[in-house]
Amino acid sequence: MRNKGLFILHEGIGSTIFQSQVLEHVLCMQRVKMKFDILTFDTAPKTRNTSKDNLKILQKKYPLVKVTLKFGMYIYLPFSTLVNALLLVGTVMRQRNNYSFIHARADYSTFLCLLTKPMHKLPVIWDCRGDAVDELRDALSRQSGVLRYTLGSVLLMRQKLIVAFNKRFSDGAIFVSHELFKQHSESLHTKKHTVIPCPVPEDKFYFDNSIRKKMRKQYDISKGQRVFVYSGSVVAYQGLSEQIELYKNLLLSPRNVIIFATSNSDYAKEYFRDLMPDQFRIVSVEYDKMNEIYNLADFAFMLRESKQLNWVSSPTKFGEYCLSGLTVIMNDTIQQASVNAKALGIHAKVGDILNLVPLQDDERCAIAEEAKKYYSRKTTSYIYTKLYVFVTLRP
Repeated sequence: MRNKGLFILHEGIGSTIFQSQVLEHVLCMQRVKMKFDILTFDTAPKTRNTSKDNLKILQKKYPLVKVTLKFGMYIYLPFSTLVNALLLVGTVMRQRNNYSFIHARADYSTFLCLLTKPMHKLPVIWDCRGDAVDELRDALSRQSGVLRYTLGSVLLMRQKLIVAFNKRFSDGAIFVSHELFKQHSESLHTKKHTVIPCPVPEDKFYFDNSIRKKMRKQYDISKGQRVFVYSGSVVAYQGLSEQIELYKNLLLSPRNVIIFATSNSDYAKEYFRDLMPDQFRIVSVEYDKMNEIYNLADFAFMLRESKQLNWVSSPTKFGEYCLSGLTVIMNDTIQQASVNAKALGIHAKVGDILNLVPLQDDERCAIAEEAKKYYSRKTTSYIYTKLYVFVTLRP
């Protein structure tokens, strides 16, 4: 049997998610002798140049990882499913003999891989990253009523059909949380499935006292100051509008500093323009440098809106927080994160935020070590491998 998989997605090559959840997965699999190539389609015209630029960076930095970038049709245009299916099968057919299975990231890619399976004949694993129906419903809720009840209704119906198709025909399935699995378990056809939280590479995220001292000096943080970190995007479901008042109250005390780390720093600077820049610091940090920010911080925010899409999710950032030993301020809208934070002893309620005491260095080291049981890529790599082997075994 060819011990090689093809990782397929339709998200282009973004700077953060691609690095943390696609490339890191392939690199980790290589370390356990499971080879992968990556095939990614960029279907959004406005991100094509970014994908091209990131591809050049990846090829130079990781020459042993084969990443193929193709351009598809915007997925919300008429006939895009047909066009993208043809583009996918045309690419896969030329190299299908090199692979024993397809790992398809998210619902749309899985759907196209399953549609074209009669031609490429490769087993397809559905990597279910969240509740895509509720994510779409949430996005549509911010559109006009006319758009929501016309095109929106059609798009919701299509997404439900995609999910139903995936549940019926996937050869294997991966879910990022038990709550997400429970949502699909009754109608899931395949018995070859597993639950794997979004894993984190422990060689990139950990606690180190020397890093903490260096970074607090670099950021001019005095001994008595408490540093809170927010890491992530500025999309609506992060609930940033509700967090502004919390930030304002925190910054009333000069001992509190907030570091807001995001790839969209320009938008964040405009959004939070009324907050004091000496205490509310907006930074854009490369993926490989995020651990330095976590090490200088004392607390992290994991505040989301109370919606189904959040309840069943497994945020990558939460795993990063855990492996760096941070106390996490939460509003318990993410089931998995809430349970694991309490188990690790790093759960903090929003109402207690003014009285929080930073953990000692030895406590953070112990928490970071214990968190590997939940979010370490080294730990989860064997679960992935077991599923891959199971799926490719002939009945």
